[in-house]
Amino acid sequence: MAVSRKDCTNVIFLHVIFLVALNIIHNPKLVHGDSTLIDSVCRDTPFPIDCHNCFGSNPLSSQADVKGLAGIAINCLYAPATDVDNLLRTYTTYGQSQYAFCLQQFDSIVQNLSLALQSWKNNQYRDSQNLLEKALGAYSKCLKSLNKPRYLDPFLVGLAKTRISCENSIGILSRISS
Repeated sequence: MAVSRKDCTNVIFLHVIFLVALNIIHNPKLVHGDSTLIDSVCRDTPFPIDCHNCFGSNPLSSQADVKGLAGIAINCLYAPATDVDNLLRTYTTYGQSQYAFCLQQFDSIVQNLSLALQSWKNNQYRDSQNLLEKALGAYSKCLKSLNKPRYLDPFLVGLAKTRISCENSIGILSRISS
């Protein structure tokens, strides 16, 4: 069976397309965006590793500028804060009233995060930063109100993630709101 020149050209063309696609998939600069910008932004935050994890978990980071990265950071903060808020609702429902004050604080935190995200969308970066600082203050009030929390691992992990994400978001916003 003879192979025509056209068949050879088609096979070569398919191999070239495959190799180009493979190079795009395995090229971290194309997959993960401008790593120089993300490194620069995360270097200025209190918790750089968590900052990198946040941006690595969001595919929009690859096309974002510093202002876009600030919005992504606020979104990363929203998840652990709402997780803690939901845990606190569960604990207070089951009669653990010592968490009622923390629930009020986390309701405030979640509200401030929503407002901070809205301010960010409206290019009001200083206002967004101030709202995140209020959220961090509410976090501190909650933490101080707890006498020795029992081993509530998801709760304590959520508290830590909330603080870390909030401080990182404030650090990023401070770059663009000054």
